[in-house]
Amino acid sequence: MMGPMPAYGLYARGVRGLTMQNIRFQVSTPDLRPAVIFDQVIDATIQNLSIEGNPAAESTLRFTGSKQVLLTAPRVLAQAATFLQLEGTGNDRIVVDGGDISSAATALSFKDGATSSAVKLRQ
Repeated sequence: MMGPMPAYGLYARGVRGLTMQNIRFQVSTPDLRPAVIFDQVIDATIQNLSIEGNPAAESTLRFTGSKQVLLTAPRVLAQAATFLQLEGTGNDRIVVDGGDISSAATALSFKDGATSSAVKLRQ
């Protein structure tokens, strides 16, 4: 009905109060889409997210206009270019706490006016 999904794992748009625990997203063939896309998500908590990276993909997670997001103990399972890409000026109070994102060449990237002040990376 909507055509191909923009993320291979989870696409959340206009959601408030999302909580997820112990999630693992993997693909059987390489996929250039992010594992998770948050578009205008507010008040989300994700604990123990394991995602398969792809070095040819732009990012494994992409957030646009999302606020009050806590990622606890995320893991990147395979080589990736970027762990989290923030897009736009509407992102705020995003925290990545712990985990192992060392398989990503770059932890964070910013596009379309997004700034590093919107995110805290605690390793």
